[in-house]
Amino acid sequence: MAFVPIDALIDPSLIPADGVVFAWEMQGDQSHEIQADQIDNALSDNTKSLWLHLNLSNVRVQRWLRHTNQLPNSLKEAILDEVSRSRMETIEEFGDGLMMVMNDFRIGLNHSGDEEETGTLWAIMTPRLMLSLRAHPLMTTDTLRQLLRQRRISPNTVVDLYHELIEERATHLRRKTDQLSDQMDVLEEVLLTGERLPEHETLGRLRITCSRLRRHYAPELTALRRLIRRRPTWFTDDDADKLREQIELLAYLVDEVSNLYERAKVLQDELSAHVAEFNAKNLQVLSVMTVIFLPMTLVTGVMGMNMDDLPGLEHSFWAVMVIMLGAGLAVYIGLRIKRVI
Repeated sequence: MAFVPIDALIDPSLIPADGVVFAWEMQGDQSHEIQADQIDNALSDNTKSLWLHLNLSNVRVQRWLRHTNQLPNSLKEAILDEVSRSRMETIEEFGDGLMMVMNDFRIGLNHSGDEEETGTLWAIMTPRLMLSLRAHPLMTTDTLRQLLRQRRISPNTVVDLYHELIEERATHLRRKTDQLSDQMDVLEEVLLTGERLPEHETLGRLRITCSRLRRHYAPELTALRRLIRRRPTWFTDDDADKLREQIELLAYLVDEVSNLYERAKVLQDELSAHVAEFNAKNLQVLSVMTVIFLPMTLVTGVMGMNMDDLPGLEHSFWAVMVIMLGAGLAVYIGLRIKRVI
């Protein structure tokens, strides 16, 4: 198969300028953000690398995506078909590209930290270019942009930028696991003391959050493991070793999420046991009170019957007592047949 660099096929003049969210040029220590009209110079210079981030909700970007022949068909089909399953695989039709499909958390004014919705990041990566597209603002890419602008990270190549992307995702997952673990520790102390019981909804939300995190990151972990077995040729041995370390870290965090999910289920069972014990104690108190007042209720009920004032029932006191005893005996026999008592 002939080696055709993807970055050599892309004509930046055809990319809508208003659809460029962010462009970052990397050239050693001279890395900096560039404008849309400078993308052409960055791609034409073989000593420079570029991260080009596009807004897929832009109508012009969508039109360019449908009609361009500069992108691999596999990536175009994944975007147009809205494929959201995590994938990381080499593009055989070009021989040097890495296609990535990642699920990420959406950010915005309408989304709180407790109700995180997911979006999809589609990207293609070559030795000199990372071209990413998203329809909504995503947490990882926006955080990466801020880190680059604040000079807190300084990748020299596209592969370094890719490692920073994976590191940021692992960092977010670590923060979430630490937060969930702290919340569960507090709930365990509350259940242990028994002074007050947490709301059942709180534990339910923790369990749902753990389930979503596991469903979110586990496919990505599988995709990374496949990538390390069939990595692009321009991934060096050091890049592969670093990727293995990131896979180990992500695997540990995914296992931690699974453990937190099981902890949440155990806490829910303990909460149900506490509630059942609380109800049993209350029922015991009610039963004792019923037994205490039963003789008084029986005596006042029976002695309060005045047959003399009822026509036709002046001398039926003992008949009513026999009927009452018969009804009670019938109920007792019925309960014994049903094996209730």
